[in-house]
Amino acid sequence: MASSDNPYEVAYTRERSARLKAEQLLEDKARELYFKNQKLEESYKQLKQQQALTMQNEKLATLGTLSAGVAHEINNPLAFVLSNLESLPVYKQAFMQLLKFNQGCINDSSMPSQFREELKQLIEREDLEFLSEDMSGLIDDTVEGIQRVKEIVQNLRSFSRTQGSDYVEADLLEGISSTIKLLNAELKNSVTLKLDLDPLPRIVCNPNQLNQVFLNLIMNAKHALADSSKPLIKVTTSVCDEIIHIRIADNGCGMPPEVLKEIFVPFYTTKPIGQGTGMGLAIAYGIVRDHGGKINVRSQVGRGTVFDVELPVSSDMRKTDTDRIGTADV
Repeated sequence: MASSDNPYEVAYTRERSARLKAEQLLEDKARELYFKNQKLEESYKQLKQQQALTMQNEKLATLGTLSAGVAHEINNPLAFVLSNLESLPVYKQAFMQLLKFNQGCINDSSMPSQFREELKQLIEREDLEFLSEDMSGLIDDTVEGIQRVKEIVQNLRSFSRTQGSDYVEADLLEGISSTIKLLNAELKNSVTLKLDLDPLPRIVCNPNQLNQVFLNLIMNAKHALADSSKPLIKVTTSVCDEIIHIRIADNGCGMPPEVLKEIFVPFYTTKPIGQGTGMGLAIAYGIVRDHGGKINVRSQVGRGTVFDVELPVSSDMRKTDTDRIGTADV
């Protein structure tokens, strides 16, 4: 009897063929589902990035408006206070001449004794000689203090330029210097700041947003130094192959791998409740990405952290260097 006439063999062959078709169909559907899942994950990732960007823009807009408003309100009274202080040296000269004349009258025997005694008592009672000596130092210290306040306001206004999303040609070193001056009160007497700043080419960028990046990274380094015995922040700049490199390094507590991989996630923070929003590094990442750059991070527990910001010099590179856009190497 021919094998094809064997009903068991025919049934087996038919069942095997059906099983193979079912397995192939299942494999095709699984592959299709896998690719659809990949597309869904990509769409979700883009949605999260867009959400973070929207929140970043809103926060930057609020910060810029607030900073500009505060600087403007301080600048107005500051102007007339400084103007009034500039008049004091002239008034001081008149006071010194009057005091000198009165002292001459006291020593003039031709003046009535009662008048001379009253002048002497007045000078001693009001301690006018001490006032004349102390006045110069008070005026100089006050003028110096007001000048420092004026410089802070100017740095604040420079930091919070109101160009919004406009890109202009700017010098990043000016932005770094402005940001450091703005943070002087935060860093002074608590952190050693070492600067190694090579000249940088002017680039077309949003200086307000990049200042925000420098501010966030430096403040992040400062917070990491809370328990350091010799806190140090080092800021360096350089240019290589048409790429600007800005490095902000600290010798603070460092981060373990499980924290390091989450630092750019919006609202992720290791700080206690009420001491951080978890948006600082997410905002920095979004801004650098929008400028066609990237942030490289290296960290070791107990050894410190290094943030490397890379920004293309040419705006054409931002359009073609797709490997650079939207990356954060950790």
